Amino acid sequence: MKKGLTENGWDVMCNISKIVIDIDSRIGELYLPPMNAPDMRSTINCFTSADPECHTIYTFVGGVPDVTYVKTSSEWEAKYAQ
Repeated sequence: MKKGLTENGWDVMCNISKIVIDIDSRIGELYLPPMNAPDMRSTINCFTSADPECHTIYTFVGGVPDVTYVKTSSEWEAKYAQ
């Protein structure tokens, strides 16, 4: 698979292992191999294009929690795992 692209055309500016979209909870998960970091705006655009009501996106790098993107009233914030 080319860097950042899946067969569905998603481009988050890095390699992707797995994408999960839970329409019931409006939460997305993005799994990346080690040494990858997604572009925040691209990631949010990809998930909200699939589910406009998505409000939280969890990213995992090498299976470890990395960044959580959370939509507050009208803006998105990045919260980094510690």
